[in-house]
Amino acid sequence: MKTMTAAQAKNAFGQMLDTAQREPVMITKQNRPVGVFLSMQDLEDTIWGEQAMRAHAEGYVGPEASQKLLDRLLNAKD
Repeated sequence: MKTMTAAQAKNAFGQMLDTAQREPVMITKQNRPVGVFLSMQDLEDTIWGEQAMRAHAEGYVGPEASQKLLDRLLNAKD
């Protein structure tokens, strides 16, 4: 993760945005971390990843397994 001071981020905002497309950028102020810039892709990947982990924890089995279960249940009535 790239680290920049708040002053560096302010003075080189375009460079910070370009860097954030490749890796997260931590912003520090008085040697303390105060924020992180992520690309939109990194943010979306994080959100989708969290949703997938939550679904897995709740027992979501996916479309293929769901279809097999439905087929088995529907065919059991025949």
